[in-house]
Amino acid sequence: MKRIILIGFVLVIAIGGWYAYKMYQQKTPDVVNQHPEVVISAKELLDAFDKDTAAARKQYIDKIIEVSGNVKRIDTTGSVVLGEDGSASEVTVGLDRRHLKDVEKLKTGSVAVLQGVCSGYDKGNGDDLLASLGTTIELRSAGVKEKK
Repeated sequence: MKRIILIGFVLVIAIGGWYAYKMYQQKTPDVVNQHPEVVISAKELLDAFDKDTAAARKQYIDKIIEVSGNVKRIDTTGSVVLGEDGSASEVTVGLDRRHLKDVEKLKTGSVAVLQGVCSGYDKGNGDDLLASLGTTIELRSAGVKEKK
């Protein structure tokens, strides 16, 4: 009886180790080269979250989005900020490690098309000065979308 329990325990450990190894080796998909689920401008995306947050969450969160807009800032850590000058609302796009060199193609003030996964938002609610500055929408795993 002890032998059967020991064999079962070793089998569970082996299967668990194999599964952990497979998950560790799994590659992250490159969403920049996939077909976007939504094509939208940064202004339209921000307006959607400002108008009806619940509906916008259902429509955009965890979807591959191709977003176009004016480049407000380029961060050296791999983020590009899209939005209109004079507006506190912005779309922050975190570049995938495979697309970090894409920032060389961009200039502040120019129009850019980026594609990534919409991962969240922060809507200013007016409770304090920093929170009332506007809506921020985050995209992750992104890169500059090449025109074909």
